[in-house]
Amino acid sequence: MNKKYRKIKRSIRLDRVAILVALVCLPLISLILLISKLFNSYQVLNSKKCTIESKINLLTFIEKSIQGTINKNQVNCFYFYGSSEDKIKLFSKTKITFKTPNNHPSILQGSSNITLSNTGTYSIVINTDKDVEDYQVTLKLESKNLSATPPIRITETLPYKPAIINYEPQLIYKVDKPPSFKQNLKLQTIVNDIVALASSKGLPIDRLSVSLVELNSTECCAYGQYLAQEPRFPASVAKLFWMVYLYGKYEAKLLPEGAVSYKNLAKMIQDSDNESASLIVDTITQTKSGENLPSNEFDRWVQKRLAMNSFFEQAGYYPINISQKLFPTDYQKNDAPAGRDLQIRRDESHPYRNYTTTHNVARLLLEIYQEKAISKKYSQSMKLLLKRNLHPSAWRNKEFNAIEGFLGEALPENAYFASKMGWNFNTRNDAAIIGTPNGKHKYILVIFGDDPSFYKDKKLFPELSRLVYERMTN
Repeated sequence: MNKKYRKIKRSIRLDRVAILVALVCLPLISLILLISKLFNSYQVLNSKKCTIESKINLLTFIEKSIQGTINKNQVNCFYFYGSSEDKIKLFSKTKITFKTPNNHPSILQGSSNITLSNTGTYSIVINTDKDVEDYQVTLKLESKNLSATPPIRITETLPYKPAIINYEPQLIYKVDKPPSFKQNLKLQTIVNDIVALASSKGLPIDRLSVSLVELNSTECCAYGQYLAQEPRFPASVAKLFWMVYLYGKYEAKLLPEGAVSYKNLAKMIQDSDNESASLIVDTITQTKSGENLPSNEFDRWVQKRLAMNSFFEQAGYYPINISQKLFPTDYQKNDAPAGRDLQIRRDESHPYRNYTTTHNVARLLLEIYQEKAISKKYSQSMKLLLKRNLHPSAWRNKEFNAIEGFLGEALPENAYFASKMGWNFNTRNDAAIIGTPNGKHKYILVIFGDDPSFYKDKKLFPELSRLVYERMTN
């Protein structure tokens, strides 16, 4: 009896041990299997090339849908560009991986409200462990960050350190209060249509930037935009900033009025003449082009050029670099930068170039229009210099003009039009204050196309401008 009892007792003990082992091991085994599954998924995501790669262009207030069918071990990758503090609403029926520009992954499913933490390219990675699975992801840019990003200064990126030289009082562009651009559904829809039209023509819209500002509203300022904070090469639109800097020097009595002849100023703004612009940059910065300079002299020279950046930066204009001349210039027989003009660029194969944004240009045009740029008197002078005659007889027979192929060509010939365009073989830009003949409707439109395809398409800007005119006036 005792033997039988001991056997039963031992059996009960073994059962208890087995149950205990099962209780401990089963969750552990499940965890190992889960980790293995996740690891396999991670390996698929990180080792297997994307089966499908596609760019998504997010437009404010417009919902974008991604849908399809995916097979096991297949990886579909979708990319979009976002700015820090942009707010995005995302919904996915299935689990997806959302990756930040620094490659930090998050697993998402269902509804998510995301505030982007960095500026850069984000990715949505879709895969499945099922044989076949349908997926559907919708994204909507709920709020676009319109505030400026931290300043980019050429002094921080060039491998030399300019000396701090108090050669003259530092000049600052002063405005009572910078404009507050407010997102507007009507204007944003128009901008979205601009982007859609450019895309339908096969143009690279990631190289396109647009700013649209309404001037009729009592509260400043209704605004629509696309990649408006993206730094781009402004070409001759930089001359708009040089003109303002010149008048700033006049106002501060750092240059005698008339130091630059009206003839040269008009040639720079109205004819976009590089020779006149080069002479004006020499005058307003007290620098001259020429042969290479030794280090200590070059530091002083470049500091004077960079003062033009600082003038605008301290008023909130960034990113901006307008320190470099535009070429060719006939009077120096220079088809390209040479000597100290090449020194500031460092390497002509990968040069440090001028850059600004359509947001900056739209703001400057607004302040000129509102007669807040430098002074009322000088703002009025600038508006006169920028004003264009749209009658074909005024521009059609000119080899280089600011109308043909740009924002003014398709507008009514009696419309109000004040502009500064810029182009080279790699870019087409224009910035304009536009109004109906009766003055009832006025707006600012700035478009930068930073790719050779925009230069080649001479019909695009007139078509886009006509679209905006019709939508803003109806």
